[in-house]
Amino acid sequence: MRGFRQNMTNKMAIQIAVLAAAAIVPCLSQSSDPKATDANGNGPPAVVITHGTGETQTKDEKKKAASERPVSGVVTDADGKPLEGAIVQLKNTRTLQVRSFITREKGDYYFAGLNKDVDYEVKAVMNGHASATRTLSSFDPKPVPILDLQIK
Repeated sequence: MRGFRQNMTNKMAIQIAVLAAAAIVPCLSQSSDPKATDANGNGPPAVVITHGTGETQTKDEKKKAASERPVSGVVTDADGKPLEGAIVQLKNTRTLQVRSFITREKGDYYFAGLNKDVDYEVKAVMNGHASATRTLSSFDPKPVPILDLQIK
């Protein structure tokens, strides 16, 4: 009986090893060329796996990330002290949509997901006073632009 169990355990171990190898081998044969096709002539995979991070990102997510950017900054008073609770307004000059953000303890604000092909106007308001309006241009090459605002 003992020999039978040992034989079954060995067979199970071999089957597990074969299944694991079958799962790994296709990954090893994939090309790093994003335009490469497989043996059947199919195009690149719809999901791209980034090595090292364990994250997956679809082509649509990568395209969206490439066409978007954030903007951030700090709102200060006339003396240069950060203002908590100021309202920062971000206006899309194409659609005229306005988004708002209330500054945090250190006077900072952050807007994400802005279209790189659109100009935006940014200003801060607090207690009836406003900062000058600043423009985030679609021609600004910075990947993470910073627009600091001062309320006088």
